Amino acid sequence: MSFNSLPVIDLNQAFDADTKNNFMNDLRHALVEVGFFILINFEQHGPSQHDLKNIEEQAVSFFALPKHFKEEVAMINSPHFLGYTDVGKEITSGRVDLREQIDLATELPAPSKTLPLYHQVEGPNLWPNAEVLPRFRPAITEFIEKMTALSVTMRGLVAQAIGLPQNGLDTFFRENQQYKMKLVSYPDSQEHSDEESANFRQGVGAHRDNTFMTFIYQAIEIEGSLQVENFEGKWVPVTKTPNSLVVNVGQLLENITNGICKATIHRVVSPKKGSGGRLSIPFFQTVDTNAYQEKLADFSPEVLLLRDERDQQLTSWGRNVGFQFTPDLTKTPAGYSVFKNRIKSHQDVAERWYPEELREVLAQI
Repeated sequence: MSFNSLPVIDLNQAFDADTKNNFMNDLRHALVEVGFFILINFEQHGPSQHDLKNIEEQAVSFFALPKHFKEEVAMINSPHFLGYTDVGKEITSGRVDLREQIDLATELPAPSKTLPLYHQVEGPNLWPNAEVLPRFRPAITEFIEKMTALSVTMRGLVAQAIGLPQNGLDTFFRENQQYKMKLVSYPDSQEHSDEESANFRQGVGAHRDNTFMTFIYQAIEIEGSLQVENFEGKWVPVTKTPNSLVVNVGQLLENITNGICKATIHRVVSPKKGSGGRLSIPFFQTVDTNAYQEKLADFSPEVLLLRDERDQQLTSWGRNVGFQFTPDLTKTPAGYSVFKNRIKSHQDVAERWYPEELREVLAQI
């Protein structure tokens, strides 16, 4: 059991009685046996192609700003890990990532300081100067709203695909949920060597997402940059499909479903020198920071058998991607592992706002 390409999931099929069964089978396969898929025909439930083009234009405009404008919204000024990160300021799989980005989210007020510290992973955005980028905040806000709607639709379909009622996963979310996204620019590499591409051109290192699900709009894609590790340990390049989103299972969904859904390792290799930069816009479907594991409805024997057969073949698989805090919702709430991983990845931000917690995290790495 492995894969050499990503399955394509047509969302229209979920709402046609003649194709719904096939859709559910295809989605179940993607969730359990791959952990990634390409989503097409989602516009009626989320952003249109016009919306995607608009958000791409705003991303290009932001990264083209003089550096001092971007540094006005530097993440180091946010205790909620939101804002701009320059190239070389984030660490994944123990190495520096060669990308610049701005982290954004559903606009929420800062949480009370009387709450447990992990609640600080949510809070207000740092917005670029509206006089410089007047359309930026409205475009981001609208995009988050439409992606949120799409992710809620997908949440219900995921539940049904693994044998739960449509609302079977709703308990892990709250009404005023903060969803997150990034605008990410990967500059082309200064290295020429193909031999060095995997080890020295780290756009973002090998990792699993600490989310429920992630939806990636590959705005400007360089062939072979986004790669998924299959269950034989081989890197599978993700080919850009027109008018699509790349969707992957996160560790929180894997934990919530007792390992039925699979969070698969992936990475980004920086584009080769002279090939141009890559622009990626991921949207992260998070869960309630207070969510603990709850007893779900019984899974069908068919789904459990798929999981067990997969895991039997994975006993020798599972490469070292560096230390990550893996969620265990039977012991700690969802926000705990998210907070710890943000500290690990953004150590300069943690040094300013959470120095004691940073020392604790570094001692565990």
